[in-house]
Amino acid sequence: MENWIDGFLESQGWNAPVVTDENLMMEYPACVYTFADGRRVIALAPEMEEAVPEIPEDASLNEVLDILFDLSEITVHPERVTGFYAPADFPANGEELPDADEAGLHALMDAVSEEDRARGEVTAQDDFTCCIVENGRMLAAAGAVAENGIADISVLVRPDARGRGLGAQTVSALIRKIRKTGLETLYRAENDNLPSMRLAEKIGLARGFVMDGALLLFPL
Repeated sequence: MENWIDGFLESQGWNAPVVTDENLMMEYPACVYTFADGRRVIALAPEMEEAVPEIPEDASLNEVLDILFDLSEITVHPERVTGFYAPADFPANGEELPDADEAGLHALMDAVSEEDRARGEVTAQDDFTCCIVENGRMLAAAGAVAENGIADISVLVRPDARGRGLGAQTVSALIRKIRKTGLETLYRAENDNLPSMRLAEKIGLARGFVMDGALLLFPL
């Protein structure tokens, strides 16, 4: 566990309790990461860099947002995301699945909801992909973008093919493909997305962190 957490922190370039994260923005300005070994990191949008010294290391997300903004006229939409990873004893052998082709992925993306697409796209440009095709239709696909030693995984399943374990099947196959290259894996699941949480637990992924973040809606 510690090795994965250390690798994740290194991949992000985080070496302090309060840091900036170029992936954050004013509308999503802060995240609080609590790792499975008890460590914490508070990440702020680059625009918030001057506030870094003001943030207590043990601050909750609400406390961080109170320091950054006057929340009286801002609508806050909090979310909690769990980051899972494949532990060392994750099965190395299993079914191999083909790469996902662009036409099939386009059809799959068109078949899922906007909410599904917002939670994670799979594209032909991903560093790793695999898919399940049945009667000429792509029913499920998983993809991962690799950066700084960690491959970040997304998965999509057609609505009419859900409940068959296809998401678990594709993610498991993709993890095996990724691990053959020596990279670590990351699978993020919103805690209110119960199917995604169950998928991670079903295939034996370990919990690396819990991230608390929030989307802010500013008055017009």
